[in-house]
Amino acid sequence: MKGLWRRSLYVYGGFRGFSSRGELRLDGVKDIVAVASGKGGVGKSTTAVNLAVALAHMCQLKVGLLDADIYGPSVPTMMQIHEKPDVTEDKKMVPIEMYAVKCMSMGLLVEKDAPIVWRGPMVMKALEKLTRGVHWGNLDILVVDMPPGTGDTQISMTRRLQLSGVLIVSTPQDVALIDARRGARMFANVQVPILGIIENMSYFKCPHCGEPSFIFGKGGTQKTANEMGLECIAEIPLQGDIRESSDEGFPIVLSAPNSAVSRAYGDLAHKVVDKLKGLAEQQSPHMELHL
Repeated sequence: MKGLWRRSLYVYGGFRGFSSRGELRLDGVKDIVAVASGKGGVGKSTTAVNLAVALAHMCQLKVGLLDADIYGPSVPTMMQIHEKPDVTEDKKMVPIEMYAVKCMSMGLLVEKDAPIVWRGPMVMKALEKLTRGVHWGNLDILVVDMPPGTGDTQISMTRRLQLSGVLIVSTPQDVALIDARRGARMFANVQVPILGIIENMSYFKCPHCGEPSFIFGKGGTQKTANEMGLECIAEIPLQGDIRESSDEGFPIVLSAPNSAVSRAYGDLAHKVVDKLKGLAEQQSPHMELHL
């Protein structure tokens, strides 16, 4: 078996049902998929939001969305959520449901413009509250919008949760792909399956002539994926409607369902589902003996 993605198949905690890390699973949640990036500004949160909504509406799944970016939460704005979550008698928070997706974010617990100036231990406590302190109910997939980079938060999330897989988001430019490589290697090192690399802002199609412009370069993501034995699982075009829909809190997969961007997110959602099914089918109770 060749490649970084294939090597990561032999893991102890990336798949549901067969791991000694079963205690790391969230009650009622079948699969957890992290959306990560090596650096900020590549559209990771936009991807996570539209993927979650696409999974709910185009794949008809029960979906949750966890905003794990403690310092820069974006989900409340992108999902147009303004109220604070209720708390159950057992002191668990009830996620806010919007667009058929159950959402939780640090941005729902603090004032809108309040800065988060916590050190590591406080962040870890917050992440524990946002995961196990939430009554998620029964979910097919929980999409986790990770913070950018390869630091404590990313490592802690892989240790605290049984991630089914991770998607790496990057733009085609070399400076972003360098960081995407670091992110992919970090998740491989902590033995989380990499479902693929998403090339965001892949190209811009002129609204007048229809010709594509590769503003951030062409072919870089595919080359990087090939070199690392990964799959370039999606190419999301750059479109002004994405920015507008995100600012308005109305994901583009709903506001413009027939657009090229929405079709790309829909294809991505179906591929993620297929990947998870494939990984689960490759697992067997006997495999644990070789770990």
